[in-house]
Amino acid sequence: MGKQRKETLYFDNAPLSPTPANIKYARRLAAEIRLKITAGVFDYATYFPHSPHATSGSTAPLLFDVMDKWLQLHDVKSSTKSQYTTRINSFWKTGLKNIPIDLIRYSDILEVLNSGSWSSGKSRNNELSMIKGVFTFAVRDKIIKENPCDEIERAAYQSPRPDPFDLSEVNSILQYIGEHRPEQILNIVQFTFFTGLRTSETLALRWESIDFQKREVLIEGGNVYDEESDSTKTFESRIVKLTSKALEALNRQKAFTFLQGAHIFHDPKTNQPWAYAKITDVRNFWQITLKALGIRYRRPYNMRHTYATIGLMSGAKPGFLAKQLGHSQRMFFTVYAKWISSDDDDREMAKLEEEIKRSMAA
Repeated sequence: MGKQRKETLYFDNAPLSPTPANIKYARRLAAEIRLKITAGVFDYATYFPHSPHATSGSTAPLLFDVMDKWLQLHDVKSSTKSQYTTRINSFWKTGLKNIPIDLIRYSDILEVLNSGSWSSGKSRNNELSMIKGVFTFAVRDKIIKENPCDEIERAAYQSPRPDPFDLSEVNSILQYIGEHRPEQILNIVQFTFFTGLRTSETLALRWESIDFQKREVLIEGGNVYDEESDSTKTFESRIVKLTSKALEALNRQKAFTFLQGAHIFHDPKTNQPWAYAKITDVRNFWQITLKALGIRYRRPYNMRHTYATIGLMSGAKPGFLAKQLGHSQRMFFTVYAKWISSDDDDREMAKLEEEIKRSMAA
């Protein structure tokens, strides 16, 4: 049995409106088409000259239909699905023709991809990964045999390097915010500096996750694009030990949100939990603060890097800090190798020298 397909009927190059008479005509035409299909004499172009199927001879579904099906079935967070839907509709459906998906070529994808204005190689790669997912879906669904995106090379890019603040800068930032901004802003900034949590994790925090006696917090969720998630970025929950400075910020914050028993940090302008777009908008208070202090601009994410590097320079074990930050040890060493203490290197080298001397003397 063949697959059903929807087509639009035209008269004088204009789509037929759904009047009772036209609906009756469409039903008669459908019956006629079925008879011709059964007899093996149906010509697509004769009945539907405006259809993309008319000249191709392809029986594959149209590209846009497959895109919509992929968006419908793709199992991702709704915030991610919303971004995908926006990009598919605004970029890919604008750039690619709505033709049978098996007629889309490598060059079609590459031409549209190269037409985009990408802020970085990573942005381009993310876009490629998304559209590649549509065609991977089509391959697995036995609609097409090969993925036209497979041979498109990913762009080279370098992840932003950690650019932490030193403690004197941290103190200046906290002092300035304390004097010029509402206390709730001071609390969330101080807490972030001295826990190293991801922004999404901080926004999702609830009072029930804090254990004041054990001085620790359970991290098991994130808040991105105003959608609360029940999983962290790495999909693993973890216990984070709290520094005295982090606890100090929490104790001050109690006056604002503790009795509500829900989200810890609120936007003082709305008295509601912070919206991700607001807290990550550097124009909100961050850029103004650094400029006023004469501190070189760095994005807010470097508060996380600050916690990691302060820990390393104080002699904290990398394994402990990796757990605090929710990194694998391999990732932690990749990101923070520059800050692994040279004193540790010297101590380890001394151990090696001692073993060499002992072995050579034997």
